[in-house]
Amino acid sequence: MTPFLLNLALALLWTFISPQPSLATFVVGFALGFGCVAIGERLFPGRHYSRRLLAQMAFAVCFVRAFVAANLELARAVLFRSRDRIDPNFIEYDVTGLTPLEILVLSHCITLTPGTTTVSVSADRRTLLLHAFDAGDPEAVRRSIDVGLRNPLLRCTR
Repeated sequence: MTPFLLNLALALLWTFISPQPSLATFVVGFALGFGCVAIGERLFPGRHYSRRLLAQMAFAVCFVRAFVAANLELARAVLFRSRDRIDPNFIEYDVTGLTPLEILVLSHCITLTPGTTTVSVSADRRTLLLHAFDAGDPEAVRRSIDVGLRNPLLRCTR
């Protein structure tokens, strides 16, 4: 049985033995099951369920933070900057070494973040062509993607 299915089974068991089954008791059961699986996982080397689940939750938090920050930055640029101070441009972003799934998730996250859009993936799958609403400093755009999206994504996929 995979660790996720064991965690799910423990959560369902907790929900069914509780006096009033609800979504809240399922969430509590899932958290308790996660704790049990994380403790038991140390007995089986090579299993990384707990680390990956925590990394996925951290990635979700990082994405939401990047999403909110990009919304605020875009709103500030649109409302308070003159047109001549906004520098939209196309930039290339290096994705060498990423798997096709990582490229897909990263490109979708970039597109979902306001102010940036993934236009295409190169034929050799080494670069993404991005359009940035304000790309006055392309290196700053690349750095923000690295820190806010790519690094957290790699922590949950590797």
